[in-house]
Amino acid sequence: MRIGELAERAGVSIATIKFYIREGLLPPASKKTGRTMAFYDQAYLERLQLVRSLREEHFLPLRVIRAVLAERGARPLDRRDREILGRVAPDFLSRLAATAGTHATRAELVAGTELSSEELAMLEELGLVGADAGDGERRYDADDRALIEALQALERAGVSRDRFPLEILGHHVELLGELSRREVRTFIHNAGDLEPTELAKLAERALALVGPILALVHRKLIQRALRAELAKEKPR
Repeated sequence: MRIGELAERAGVSIATIKFYIREGLLPPASKKTGRTMAFYDQAYLERLQLVRSLREEHFLPLRVIRAVLAERGARPLDRRDREILGRVAPDFLSRLAATAGTHATRAELVAGTELSSEELAMLEELGLVGADAGDGERRYDADDRALIEALQALERAGVSRDRFPLEILGHHVELLGELSRREVRTFIHNAGDLEPTELAKLAERALALVGPILALVHRKLIQRALRAELAKEKPR
């Protein structure tokens, strides 16, 4: 498509597209056929729509959009970061396992809880509870128990399963899974100057402290989403 059609389909002006290109948010035209003639493909339109969404719906500043776009691709880690990850990840995972406490069987986990076997099975399918012990059995740690207790507390507070079905956690797995991938890559890349043991310790401390930050960010984003939905309902 030509730039005029691109602009129309994306709902932006031609000047906005040229601005995004100058700012490095969009690459040059997909196909240039002359000094003043260029064509753009579907992938280009989708990137433009994403930039517009990040800018106009999520209100992200340009430098943040650049960082988001840079991490969207599933490109492999470079050699340096792969080597750092290989040295650090085993120690970090061992530290997390050590703090997770003793492991329980499925029967022990369910005993004394209000969670049904179907609900537990869904959490397992989502990869949120349990891990293969290597003997054909699954084992459950303190984090698994804490998640189940939090879900039960939510229901006791009046947020029943019909109001908060466990299926909604699939959105969290999808979106937070991508967030976690980016966090790992960014942390490894920016803190790779540390010794592996110190880097693993720093990662463990960061993981413990980032929870309250994410909770507050989530709270603010919920407020923003509510205001945005209310704005859509106002008569024009």
